[in-house]
Amino acid sequence: MGMPDGGLYETRWRTDGDYRPKIVAYYYKQWDDFHMAFHTHDWTEFMYVLSGTCTVETPGGAMAMRKGDLILLDAGVSHKLIVGKDSPCRMLNVEFSFKPCDGIFPSMKQLADSDAEFAAFLARGLGTIVLRDSADVQQILKSLVLELDIGGAGAGKENMTNLLISQLLVRVARLTAEGAEDGPDRQIHRYVRIAAEYIHQHYDCDIQAKDIAAAVNLHPVYLQRIFKANIGVSLSEYLAELRVEKAKMLLARTDVPIIDIADYVGLNSRQYFSMLFKKMTGLSPAAYRKSQASIQAFSGEPEAGSTGS
Repeated sequence: MGMPDGGLYETRWRTDGDYRPKIVAYYYKQWDDFHMAFHTHDWTEFMYVLSGTCTVETPGGAMAMRKGDLILLDAGVSHKLIVGKDSPCRMLNVEFSFKPCDGIFPSMKQLADSDAEFAAFLARGLGTIVLRDSADVQQILKSLVLELDIGGAGAGKENMTNLLISQLLVRVARLTAEGAEDGPDRQIHRYVRIAAEYIHQHYDCDIQAKDIAAAVNLHPVYLQRIFKANIGVSLSEYLAELRVEKAKMLLARTDVPIIDIADYVGLNSRQYFSMLFKKMTGLSPAAYRKSQASIQAFSGEPEAGSTGS
């Protein structure tokens, strides 16, 4: 979590009209034995630590940074970077200002109007924000840089980069909201979020509680306890519910054969899949697909697997 540093959110983070981020610069850089003088920018800067350690200092204090940490420095915030001798630090920097949308959306105003956490993020007026161990942010940053380097051209490229930096800002806003929580609950909620994300990304695999716990770096018994206390269901129940929801989507919206859907949702036993599906929905997979086909026919929607006209 960061600290107020006289940031320029009210004037720079434009929500008074349709403005979007404009990338000013982006680069990878390996620093070693480097002591930067205090300086400011007319744009906002993301600094993500890929490896090593460093210190970023602002008038509000000095922040020790390590691999996986992200710092956001708003326009006008005085800062300097310090990297020790024989202790190199590799960073990814993305710097941006704002410009009129000119037909490319979403705008900052649209994000603030549609996402309460993003609106709250802007309202806080934090000139400096630090996020710890933000691996998911790294993936978005890397995708953004790749698009800027080797993506498409023209409006297509601008659309994609705007979507990616919008995704980055919303993710930072949500992680900042998590960081605003007080006490040990903050870390617990982070563990639970990472566990849930792992399940959503691997539900099609044969995963067990020990695999999820390893991804979070916790003992399985402890993770089971905090997950159920925060989500209301166990890890296995959460995984089962997600698999059934994905199966329902496949049955209703695709023409994937019912016999194959068990594999699509990570269940090796088709018999167990049918039993689980009926237990949670009251219908067999075949009956559910038939009921959805009837609903679509009545509403005029295209049938499963169809592209419509």
